[in-house]
Amino acid sequence: MDTILVFGSLFILFYFLFQFAQKEYIQDDFEETIADVEGRLDWAYTRTSFPFGMKAQLEVSYQLLYKAKTLWQENKWRQAYQVALQSQKAMNNAQGIYSLSIKAHQQ
Repeated sequence: MDTILVFGSLFILFYFLFQFAQKEYIQDDFEETIADVEGRLDWAYTRTSFPFGMKAQLEVSYQLLYKAKTLWQENKWRQAYQVALQSQKAMNNAQGIYSLSIKAHQQ
């Protein structure tokens, strides 16, 4: 009986150490991605005009950002990071649309 208790305790200890290590491995990248998207969303909403398609990409980015934060709170770290990267990609698309619009107006 003592052997089972020892193995059970060790299993639980290693499980929690693994979970902690997994979170720590992803956390810095996740936080950088979230900060990047939030900063660029703040920038985007200060624009006075939105070229066709930009506002839709901003909405997608915002929704994915919210989903990523929710997943993080639910301890689904890998999923949260993947969704945060999707949010960043949508933001890249929005800024690309804006940049092309500015270039078109300058020509």
